[in-house]
Amino acid sequence: MATITKDEAASLMRYVNSHLIVRQLQHVLKNEGQPASGLKAPLQRRLITHIEDIVKRNDVSAFQRVKNLVYRPDGGQSPPARTVPGYPTGTNAFSSSVPAGRTSQAPIFAGASTFTLGANIPRIFFKESPFYTLLTTMSDYGRCPIMQQHRNTVSVTVTLTEAQVLQMKNDKSHRCMVYCAAMEPVMGFTRDTNVAFPHQVEVRVNDLAVSGLNLRGLKNKPGSTRPADITDKLKMVPNYRNEISLTYAVTQKEFVFMVNYIKTETVENLVKRLYSGSSISKEEVITDLVRKNGDSDLVATSTIMSLKCPLSTLRIELPVRSIFCKHVQCFDATSFLQLQLQAPTWTCPTCSQSISFKQLVIDRYFEDILNSTPKNVESVTIDSDGKWSVAVESSNSPVPDDSDDEDFKSKTQVVDLDDDDDSTLMPSFLTAALHPKEDTVTRGSNGTNKRPASNVIDLTLSDDDEPPRPTKRHNVLPTPSSVGSGFSPSDSVTQNEHSPVRAPSDQYSNRLPGWYD
Repeated sequence: MATITKDEAASLMRYVNSHLIVRQLQHVLKNEGQPASGLKAPLQRRLITHIEDIVKRNDVSAFQRVKNLVYRPDGGQSPPARTVPGYPTGTNAFSSSVPAGRTSQAPIFAGASTFTLGANIPRIFFKESPFYTLLTTMSDYGRCPIMQQHRNTVSVTVTLTEAQVLQMKNDKSHRCMVYCAAMEPVMGFTRDTNVAFPHQVEVRVNDLAVSGLNLRGLKNKPGSTRPADITDKLKMVPNYRNEISLTYAVTQKEFVFMVNYIKTETVENLVKRLYSGSSISKEEVITDLVRKNGDSDLVATSTIMSLKCPLSTLRIELPVRSIFCKHVQCFDATSFLQLQLQAPTWTCPTCSQSISFKQLVIDRYFEDILNSTPKNVESVTIDSDGKWSVAVESSNSPVPDDSDDEDFKSKTQVVDLDDDDDSTLMPSFLTAALHPKEDTVTRGSNGTNKRPASNVIDLTLSDDDEPPRPTKRHNVLPTPSSVGSGFSPSDSVTQNEHSPVRAPSDQYSNRLPGWYD
């Protein structure tokens, strides 16, 4: 008697979660006599439950009927997948999806470790990271087709074993993470695929949104996106079917995602690995400096090297650099790794060259300088022969203390204003202290809004040395008689600038509107 194998059932259910859209799900459920209303996720669960019931009954005919509906939800035969010109065909070749509104043929799986969808999606190798070690892939690939206008949701399922549940409960370094990448023709031929999510995307686990995720990375920095940690949202029950869905919109390319079971590494452990790893000896660095400065085309001069990390601007604790970097300047290992954990760019902060964790080594020459200088030294001068000395500008300015106040008090002079001795010089701060009071008196006497000229009084001069008093300014005003006959300088009267202005008689007041009684 024919039976339904587990591989056939698992393949069919994975195809339902990753390929069928809402309209196709409703079509299959209607033909099977199941409720066909609701959103995509409930429709997928309803159809999966229906398939599981058929498998439990071992109803081969019903399973074959559902299988035909799932693989051909619109009726008729699906066309074969079209391969991209210029790329080889086969299980590892990338081929474009079938036309919109149709689905491809039944997926072919090469085993639990590959999780490929036949010739449609090759096996994906993401770029290695020292923070994540891939243990196993927990789900099938979820393919996200191009959606230029509408939203779409693609789901995959994750079933945890009892050993995995216990391991994640007892060891927080074991996590489940969603990895996503943009579909590229070279995806099956490279091991450096970057993690990349659609620009507008939401991750849900069992219909619960996963918040607090940064799925965009840095602008114009490919590869700076981290995988999405969904461990805390999973139901830690053995053999429970956790549903992970991606809802996205407005995409210009296809994406594919899966759930991986990984082991995380802390920054502290990575720094310990650097301590016990390889290094560049002090003699090797000096030899390299002498060789570079021995070039006849170059003039050997001393250079200033900073002892502060270019990332944290703090004094370097563990100096590291890439073995391919040509400069002596180092950066702090802890600061660099913490930054890569948040946004993995993996570029040297000094020369912007692409580096990896395996290329990082400790610079013993730089380490010797750090151990031989006080903590307040920020830079040193490197000579052409490798010898170094503390840079002049590296010494910090002393912090003022109470002794500075005592020095200021000892320099303050007390001057007797009654002393007639001209040899005594008045301190400038005493003369300046008198200016505000004199300025106030001047403003009060003028009674105008104009700012008067500042008057400086030198108390050290005697009366005999006082210069002659300047002549007063005079205001020239026309007389009433000169208004009618014409004004001339001979008919003017002089008046002190502080004396009151005499108003004209009433007969001239209407002819001179500027005057008043």
